[in-house]
Amino acid sequence: MPSRATLLLLAALFAGLFAGCGFEPAGDSPITPPALYREWWSKTEACSGRSGNFDRVKWFVVEGSGFACRGGTCAGHWESSHEIFLAGDFRNNEMVVRHEMLHELLGRPGHPDPPFGDGCPLTWSTWNADRAALGHVPERPDSVRID
Repeated sequence: MPSRATLLLLAALFAGLFAGCGFEPAGDSPITPPALYREWWSKTEACSGRSGNFDRVKWFVVEGSGFACRGGTCAGHWESSHEIFLAGDFRNNEMVVRHEMLHELLGRPGHPDPPFGDGCPLTWSTWNADRAALGHVPERPDSVRID
């Protein structure tokens, strides 16, 4: 059986290997969220029945229409470290921003329905269906995911 010192050394090496494995898209820049994001946060809390701490979220923008993520190219991405990444072209897109906020409120990836879809129409298909009822369907970029 390995000694306690050997086990501690192995644990430290293992931790060091994975310390830099967070999500870090190329070219991301921290931003201060605009005041409108607080309004969207309140709307997302209301539709989900969840509450959270808006001020602990760290916001980042990657200029352009998308950035590399695990699923391909993303317009938005949430990390459990309370970080939200947005493609620059979508930083003012209510659905994309609120979609990532909902991940933060749930504290998990994935898109359970509810609250995604039923309750909070915060996916490309449910957002567009909701807007179609109002007579306006925003353009949906087929090649860009929200993660």
